[in-house]
Amino acid sequence: MAGVRSSGGVAYLGPEGTFSHLLARSRFPKPATLVPKPSLDAVFDALRGGETACALVPVENSSGGVIPDTIDLLIESAGEIQVCEELALDVRPALIGKRDREIRTIYSHFAPLRHFRHWLRESFPDVEIAPVSSTAQAARDAQSDPSGAAISAPGAAELYGLDVLRFPLLPGGVNITHFYVLKATGSRVGAGKAFKTALVAMPKTDQCGILHKLLGPFARGGINLKRIVSRPVPGRPETYVFFIEIDGAAGESAIDLALARAGRFCEKLTVLGSYPSGKQFRS
Repeated sequence: MAGVRSSGGVAYLGPEGTFSHLLARSRFPKPATLVPKPSLDAVFDALRGGETACALVPVENSSGGVIPDTIDLLIESAGEIQVCEELALDVRPALIGKRDREIRTIYSHFAPLRHFRHWLRESFPDVEIAPVSSTAQAARDAQSDPSGAAISAPGAAELYGLDVLRFPLLPGGVNITHFYVLKATGSRVGAGKAFKTALVAMPKTDQCGILHKLLGPFARGGINLKRIVSRPVPGRPETYVFFIEIDGAAGESAIDLALARAGRFCEKLTVLGSYPSGKQFRS
């Protein structure tokens, strides 16, 4: 893909065995260097500090919703990073552990725990549910806990010496996690049919109906709104900043006009990038 190097290192939420790792391995084949990081903050720091050429971060799960930490870091990094691509991963988690263990604790990231909450209540009503930072960390915890298991990627079982015990029932049969490929600002990706644009908007706070005014130019321009997330501004009570994703690319006349008109109602409006969307992988 234009604008993204695969030889300068790719930061992702580690350790090895996370869904982020599986996707990074598929999207960036050798000779790309995959660099695991212990937290999303560390992933962004690696990109902003120049340690890696790009980063891969989860942004939304089809059942668990947006990843708040990612959204906050995108807002915080506006002007420093650029969204270059959106990828989709068909996530198929497994319950992994030791076959001869009595399970007393199940570890996982909050997204699969939320997605499988009904299945967990029905199948393991008396088991402690322990949220952790990643599905791979869950596998690590299950490895070290004599009565632990994890909802994680099936590939993590072999990596951590565990067994695939069963596959949880998927409500609706589909569980998609969307990821962004990020890089430092600088280059631009050309427009295309399956492009989106992400932006961060801080509306002016002294006008009634300001959010309606901010979004109006996109509706009048026939521009589809794909995602909008409201986040509080630290240190400014009752003040909010919005992460917004729309169909189309900056450089298209309708998009540029809508951005210009929406900007009139903002203290600050920053475009995070226009990028291709729709490429899907399976875990």
